[in-house]
Amino acid sequence: MFADAGSGTLGLGAVFRVKVLVYGAGVIGSLYAARLQQTGHDVTVLARRQRLADLRGQQLVLEHAVTGARLTAAVNVSEGLKPSDKYDLVLVPVRGDQLRSVLDPLAASRSTPNVLFFCNTAGGPNELVSALGRERVLLGFPGAGGTRNGTAVRYLLIRQQPTTMGELDGAMTPRLRQFRAAFEGAGFRTAISRHMDGWLKYHAVFVCSICGAVYRAGGRASQLADRPDILQLMVQATAEGFRNLRRQGISGAPGNLRMLYEVMPRWFAVRYWQRAMRTALGEFGFAAHANASREELIQLARQVRSLVQRSDLSTPAIDDLYRYADG
Repeated sequence: MFADAGSGTLGLGAVFRVKVLVYGAGVIGSLYAARLQQTGHDVTVLARRQRLADLRGQQLVLEHAVTGARLTAAVNVSEGLKPSDKYDLVLVPVRGDQLRSVLDPLAASRSTPNVLFFCNTAGGPNELVSALGRERVLLGFPGAGGTRNGTAVRYLLIRQQPTTMGELDGAMTPRLRQFRAAFEGAGFRTAISRHMDGWLKYHAVFVCSICGAVYRAGGRASQLADRPDILQLMVQATAEGFRNLRRQGISGAPGNLRMLYEVMPRWFAVRYWQRAMRTALGEFGFAAHANASREELIQLARQVRSLVQRSDLSTPAIDDLYRYADG
């Protein structure tokens, strides 16, 4: 599979086909599976219970949250991963609070050398490495959000957040170049991070602050847009978390978030989010996830609290706002 053995970037015009298992058929899993299948890759979706029944004999149905444009894709469907199953890539877009339940079958499947986790986590990769071995683990995060309505998925690609992934040691490897080309060929803007574990920690601070603010405002992005007091607290909490991580020597903050929270004045960030929360990004990129993944956010907020407590910097805004994020 890895034809690009030399240095440099794999050209996007290179012809290759990746055999992919998407471990989960929620919003993100369905979106990435459908788009990868549409661009010529061999995709199987692992689904359970009602979602498995829905997909057997039917196509994945995607609907763009803004334009209403529909995309359908016929993919293979499986109810499990056998130790003998062979895939070039296993993509794992599961919630952080569900992650532990998928590690045993992934560990048993030694014929799958590349496992890319799309998870909200600030806990680090040690549990993944312990279960699968360091050489199999890739970390990443999707660049989309959305909701599921019956068998159809309403989605939004997040322009400000490309699909991001990286090796544990920060190396630029042939497999990263290959998978980046596959995602970009499927229409996803993609970035490689050389500090992916740190990137996830900064992103967790950002997500918990926004979700805590959404909860405090009543659960709707539009309600949050009307509460500049909560938006100010949200911005302050995120900035506190970023300063705290940097104080600990943790690298990897996403460039656009670093600019917004560490360079621009606070009023600018508040105004930015006031506008953004009135758009599809607010509803589908943040509020939908916050309301559908409460258990995940409780776990994530606790991980962030544990992380920031390792520094001597005070975190009054985090202490206030995260009461709404951690249950």
